[in-house]
Amino acid sequence: MDNTKDYITMATAIKAIPTLYGKEARRFRDLADEAERRYALRPKRDITKEPEYIAMREMLKRSGF
Repeated sequence: MDNTKDYITMATAIKAIPTLYGKEARRFRDLADEAERRYALRPKRDITKEPEYIAMREMLKRSGF
């Protein structure tokens, strides 16, 4: 019996996590900080007033949840 084709892969190899250095790291951090600032400054909204949310609540109420 030829066992060369009768093997099972038990796990996938883990790849190294890419690491940024120098200018690339600073640029990435600046972009992340900017995205965080924009998120904090976005207008807050009450999702319970959204039509989709109201419809979802009605469906759940009719379903007995």
